[in-house]
This record gives sequence, structure tokens and C-alpha cells, in this order.
Amino acid sequence: MLTYAELVKLERSLRGARVLSVYLDGTADDFAAQRAWRVQLENSLKDLRTWLVDSSHAEREQLERCVLLLEERLASLPGGVGSRGWMAFITPDGVRIGEHLPVPMPTLAVWSTGASVAPYIRALKQMRRVVVAVADARKATLYCYDRGSLDKVKTIHAHGALEPVTHMGDAPRVGFHPGVRGSTGSDAEQRVLLKGTSRMLKEVADHMLRLAGTDGWLLTGGIPHASAVLAQLIAHSAPVRVLNLESLDIHASEAEITVAAEHGASTLRDALDLHQIEEIMGHAKGNGSVALGPGATCEALEQLRVRELYLTHKFFEDHAADAEDAVRHALDQHALIEEVSREAARQLDGHGGMAARLRYGLPGTEASVLEEETIRHH
Repeated sequence: MLTYAELVKLERSLRGARVLSVYLDGTADDFAAQRAWRVQLENSLKDLRTWLVDSSHAEREQLERCVLLLEERLASLPGGVGSRGWMAFITPDGVRIGEHLPVPMPTLAVWSTGASVAPYIRALKQMRRVVVAVADARKATLYCYDRGSLDKVKTIHAHGALEPVTHMGDAPRVGFHPGVRGSTGSDAEQRVLLKGTSRMLKEVADHMLRLAGTDGWLLTGGIPHASAVLAQLIAHSAPVRVLNLESLDIHASEAEITVAAEHGASTLRDALDLHQIEEIMGHAKGNGSVALGPGATCEALEQLRVRELYLTHKFFEDHAADAEDAVRHALDQHALIEEVSREAARQLDGHGGMAARLRYGLPGTEASVLEEETIRHH
């Protein structure tokens, strides 16, 4: 799967070329439904041929060359897509990229100058690594979930030096007399275990933060007390990126950990998206550091002032061409691009489905808010 930087590089390399961009939905379960993407793709290609009926013979030949290359690549796929999604960028000279994606895609084909990259933004959300720790008092096992694959990283053990313990029933020693009350061996062992657990959890937290980098998600599970303490330790450095999964059992299988990683990352992502959108809405009439609504956001994109661009699935569906232009402009200025969902999307759709954080505000200006009258007419 492409990284953000790789997508930017590929998109720029294709800007002057005629490109057939193809996306497939591979989420269907039964065989008949799996083949439905083929029918949808054929309909999309039929629409493209109809659209080009009055175009030059050379352009129509270019499209058919790309379709032939597409068919050759699709022939290597299984009965279904073989993953949740699939995509390809194809020029008359060859397939520039064709790959499986870990997220569902709408089935469509687009013929344009330059690649259609807007649908790919949904896949970029999966580029954030998810680090999972399943811990108890004696050990913690670390996993990384990256691009749809779970890998076990290492197991970190608690270590404590336990000295021989004097029990009350032992023979008296020098300096010891019956009037001295000591602790039982089990009490001393428990204190050593607690110290060892504390050191282990701090080591695990540090290791998880290194693995996650600056934007990865961090999830903890296992024995409730150990996982909660571990989450608290991580929260000091990454408060919005950590989640304690109380349902993730110490004996969870790797399949169960994979599901937990996906759901946990989605929960954290949705919470962060909602926080960002609510904050943008709260500052929309302030000092011009944000833009809310398509009008203000597109203006900021034209002025190369966008640091973070937020769009909804509804905006992508209802305004495909505008969404494509917005994403290309955002890539030009290396802006973060997020397709928000659930409650964040619901709130943003109330303002036209587009917003942004800006690199700087213009002196004496305020961020524009899409008027309710405009929203009602759309």
C-alpha cells in the first residue's frame, strides 16, 4: 500500500497523462455477491465509453488499451477481489500500480487527465500503525498491526531479585529475638513482584511509544489492573492515541487481537476526528485559523494555506470532481487529508462536508462559515 509520500509522488508523475483509475469493493461474502463487482465495473466502463463517443479516435483507443491492461491484471485475481478493496492506475503505456487495499472501496472506473486519488484517501487512514500490548503482572506481549497484518514483536518479562525470607518459625539468628515482628515470605514476595511489574510496565510503555512513532495508535489489554496502569503510563506522552481495551483477554488469540486492533484504532480515530471537527466549528468565527464549509476551505486551498483537510464520504459521493480537486490541492501543499466518519461526519455534513485547519490566518479576516441558506439549497 502506498504511503502518503508515495501517493504524492505517483500522483504528480501522472498529472499530464490520461489515466484509467479503477477501484473495487471486495467486502462481499458469498460468491455471487463477490462477482457483483464485475457487473458494477462493466457498467462503469460502459459509461466511460458512452461519455467518449464524440471524442477523438485516438483517445477512445487509449481507453481501450487501458481496459485491456486492466483485464490482464484482473485475470490474476481470485474469484473475488481477495481483499477488502483493490485499486489500479493504468495509462496506455502500462499499469502504474495495482494493489490490494485493507479497506473497502467503491467500485468505479474514472478516465481523466491525472489519476483519481480521492478514493485512496480512505486507505491512507490504515497507514497508522497500531501497537497492542496484552499484559499481566509477570509479562506483556507486544504486537504491531500494520497495513492489515498482525505481527508479534516481543514479550517483556517482569524481573525482581528475591532474597531469602526469614519466616517467624525459623531458628533465631544473631540480632534476632522473639520480640521482633517480621513479614511473612509471601508478603515479601508480593512486594518484589509489584516492583518488578512496575518496572516492566514502564519498559513496555516506552517500547510501545517507540514502535508507534508520532501518530500510531496504542492499545492495552490483558489483566484489567495491568492494562489500566499501562494505559495511564502511555497517556502522559500520547493522551489522544491510547485506549485500554477491557474486553481484550490475557488469553486472546491472534485473530481476536487483530479484531481488537481494528476496532480500537477505529474508536480512537473517530474520537480524534470528532474532537478536531468540534474544535474547528468552535473557532470558525474566530481568528481565521480554520475554514468551515466548501467555500472557505476551497479558498484556503487555492491560497496554499491548508495544514489539515477534512472531508466526509457524502461530500466525496455528491461532489466527486470538487473532492478530487480539493485532494490534489491538499497534496500539493503536503496537507494532512482525513475522511471523517460517524458523528464527526454527521456534524461536518451540516456545514457542507468540508473543513480545514490553516497554516496561518490572513490579517483582519475571519474563517467563513457556509450559510444555512446555502446548505439548504444543496
